[in-house]
Amino acid sequence: MLPVLDEFRKSLDDIMLQAMHSSVLLYGYESYTGRFIKWYAEYYHNIKMDYIVSTDMSRGRAYDMEIFRPSVIDFHYKNVHQAIIWVVEPMTKELQASLEEKGYIKGQTYFDFYEAIYGNDIYGTDEETDIFRKKKEGKRDIQFLEWLEWKYGCNFVTRIKHEFLEVAKEHGEGYGCTTQKEIFPILDRCHCIPDATDAIFDYGCGKGGALVSFLDYGFKQVGGIEYEPKIYDVLKENMSRLGLEQKAELLYGDAGELTEQLDKYNWFYFFLPFDNYIFEKCMKAICDSYQRRKRKIHIISISPYSHECIEKTGFFRLTNQFTVDMRQRVVDVFESFGSSK
Repeated sequence: MLPVLDEFRKSLDDIMLQAMHSSVLLYGYESYTGRFIKWYAEYYHNIKMDYIVSTDMSRGRAYDMEIFRPSVIDFHYKNVHQAIIWVVEPMTKELQASLEEKGYIKGQTYFDFYEAIYGNDIYGTDEETDIFRKKKEGKRDIQFLEWLEWKYGCNFVTRIKHEFLEVAKEHGEGYGCTTQKEIFPILDRCHCIPDATDAIFDYGCGKGGALVSFLDYGFKQVGGIEYEPKIYDVLKENMSRLGLEQKAELLYGDAGELTEQLDKYNWFYFFLPFDNYIFEKCMKAICDSYQRRKRKIHIISISPYSHECIEKTGFFRLTNQFTVDMRQRVVDVFESFGSSK
């Protein structure tokens, strides 16, 4: 785990470990923060939510998932009154008064996650007009990369639509990032336990969010390539701010033109970085690398529109396919034929 995230993890763990033998009510599930806190508690501490409460009252919401309205606290339902409450949306005076009127005690039977992570600095503002450097405005989410933005001045989470790309328009895709909540379960499903011989390469690495997650997962060697120059500048700044510039190989240029640089890697990661034209060139380069240095190669492809480009090489076979908790859910995992790791 990355030392730069120790403070963030400690703040979460200090709250969560107090609920180790208790029922938990998660209050405010509708945001990314709610989904992240639910995942983090289960992933790191095997704490499962007994009650999930959403303040989203829209009737368009599906009813097949057991998500309660806030009124469940008022009902004599099972052991809800004994549950510790985790508030994962910004605390309001009204909510705090309501909880305390019901007998809940701050820091004992209810906990304010936003206060623990961000204090009073919950809403961000940004006057930057350059889309490549603009940061998220409004309510912050509680998650690894957004906390790094707040703590170290990085820039990871703001999306960049395809229409704003200046260089990679013809074959490129818009920028979006994944964080540990999405990447760790993928690597777990690959039965990945990185050792000194493992190295992972991110095609279209953007601002470096996945590279941070790979290092946090335990990879000692990571690398990536980015074609959009202004995004590449942000990538370098992010790694420098986190003191990770020596831990990641950051390449600028056309992903389809890479050759011997790939030979040190045995894991390759694609999250919709470009179209099939570039993807086919990348697959040829990976196959050429495999022929130069035989090793077990793993390819992770999220939203695998280009699965046929991998299959038709004849070097790789689909070994796993599953879904993860994100908008584009399907993940394909391919492995090379032949030699063992």
